[in-house]
Amino acid sequence: MNHCAKLPPFRLVLLVSGLLVLLAWLTPAQAALQIDISKGGLQPMPIAIPKFLDTNPDGSVNPSAAMGNRIADVVAADLERSGLFQILDRKGFLQDPASLWKDGPNFKDWRLSGAEAVVSGAVVDAGGAVNADFFLHDVFKGTPVGKGQRFSAPKQEWHMVAHRIADEIYSRLTGEAGYFSSRIVFVAERGDKKWLSIMDQDGLNRTDLTEGKSLVLTPRFSPKGDNLFFLSYVSGEPRIYRYELFTGKKFPEGDFPGLNSAPSWSPDGTRMAMTLNKDGNAEIYVRDLASGTLTRLTQHPGIDTSPSWSPDGRRIVFNSDRGGTPQIYTMNADGSNQTRITFEGNYNAAPAWSPRGDLIAYVKGGGGSFGISVINPQGNQDRTLTSSWMDESPAWAPNGRVIAFTREAQGRKSRLYTIDLTGQNERIVPMEPDIQASDPSWSPLIK
Repeated sequence: MNHCAKLPPFRLVLLVSGLLVLLAWLTPAQAALQIDISKGGLQPMPIAIPKFLDTNPDGSVNPSAAMGNRIADVVAADLERSGLFQILDRKGFLQDPASLWKDGPNFKDWRLSGAEAVVSGAVVDAGGAVNADFFLHDVFKGTPVGKGQRFSAPKQEWHMVAHRIADEIYSRLTGEAGYFSSRIVFVAERGDKKWLSIMDQDGLNRTDLTEGKSLVLTPRFSPKGDNLFFLSYVSGEPRIYRYELFTGKKFPEGDFPGLNSAPSWSPDGTRMAMTLNKDGNAEIYVRDLASGTLTRLTQHPGIDTSPSWSPDGRRIVFNSDRGGTPQIYTMNADGSNQTRITFEGNYNAAPAWSPRGDLIAYVKGGGGSFGISVINPQGNQDRTLTSSWMDESPAWAPNGRVIAFTREAQGRKSRLYTIDLTGQNERIVPMEPDIQASDPSWSPLIK
């Protein structure tokens, strides 16, 4: 069945389709529209995202279907939540989705609607699969921004199709990779139970991974997004386990005397940095996952913990109180060249190295508040992004532009929030009101 052969002639000229295609045919630098996301206080770009047209496999319109509307709504919500886009009200659109898809945009009408960019799309519900084609247009220039593109997925994963379209639009208009087709794993809590749960980055499609029969902490995605490390007290002692997301199986990753905590994947997925106190003091070790070989990296009377790898695997950032108060340090991956990089405040902890390698996020405490800050690996350009009674556990989005974190309001439940690097777009992640959430970890993009 060739859906493309049934498209209107206007679309046949432009559309190049493929299963789960990720390649953009026009680089963002070539696009007429560009958003400089490094600047704070920018005005969101007005963008029109009409309902995607529901079509049958033969190309005819299917007026009874609702998949096109659902996909367009998720695309719009993703882009709006980034803080970079103003989603225009569909009631003000002067061109209907069918005409937009068949004939292309009437740019005069879209200028009158106030749009700088407009998205057109069509969806085919092909039995057990969903195929979605879309185009992005520069309204003022009157030209496409890149060529048409198709995303496909099993029908039950239609929301991931929408997230991938949003990623592509974000990428073409900002020059940066998107982050919408990713997931967040976290510790969920209700009453006296804590368990691992996973959801789309927008808080939807939440699924529980463990049953809450034992305490769990600090889940961490593997570089490929197919495994997790987490801390469990199922044996009565804190031990690190690996969880296979595709099978649901759990495996212990070492059983050392005393504290086993703070697991962190190396970027190549072959090693785990962690904190052990098997020798009488909390120190950072690296374990080779294939051989089990254990290497000690720190040797100091202070508490060394919370390791996080640089994206090239050459360095590790960690937390230590060896100077009298908790501060952030870096070292080479072999333990050499241990260097303190934070000096402001008497509590700096929980470092997380950005996937871009340019920044380290951490918790900065002082004056009765704890917020999320970022600093470069050389210890310069320290910036505070949030400040609250208790903000903690920073975790980077895969594009290195957004940070998820836990906020515990005084006397209230803990929730997950996100903030971008400008500190201008703080958002709460939607969650059922009776569930608390903490310890987020952000997956790589799902391909």
